[in-house]
Amino acid sequence: MADFSAADLDSMLSEARRTLESMRSGSAPADPAAEGEAVQGVGEAAEGRVKATASVGGRLKSVELDPRAMRMASAELGEQLVLAVNAALDDLRANSAGAAAAAAGAPDVEALGRQVEQVQNEGMRQMEMITQALSDTISKIGGRR
Repeated sequence: MADFSAADLDSMLSEARRTLESMRSGSAPADPAAEGEAVQGVGEAAEGRVKATASVGGRLKSVELDPRAMRMASAELGEQLVLAVNAALDDLRANSAGAAAAAAGAPDVEALGRQVEQVQNEGMRQMEMITQALSDTISKIGGRR
């Protein structure tokens, strides 16, 4: 069985707190509105000659036409634009759902940090009590001899 001292326990819990702190500083977005704008959907049609990008709110962000697409008949080009935009909107919905699921499943690092700190403080308090009780017991045993 491994021997753990109060210092070992304190060291392990301190390391856990440092790890949580680094997660806190690395996981919080600087601007939540800007993060939402990063979610977008991209769709293509006509073998990649027509590309559409949709952004949050179902807004069309851009349409790119390869010069070869301009050779299509206007009706065909219109159909391909509709296909590309619909594909971009579908992709946006999928990406938005994925981002929402990731945000919902993300741990609350702040709360986790507070819990680790409480566990560390309580653990240290209890370790001190145990150490004192053991010292008292050893002193009593030594006094009987």
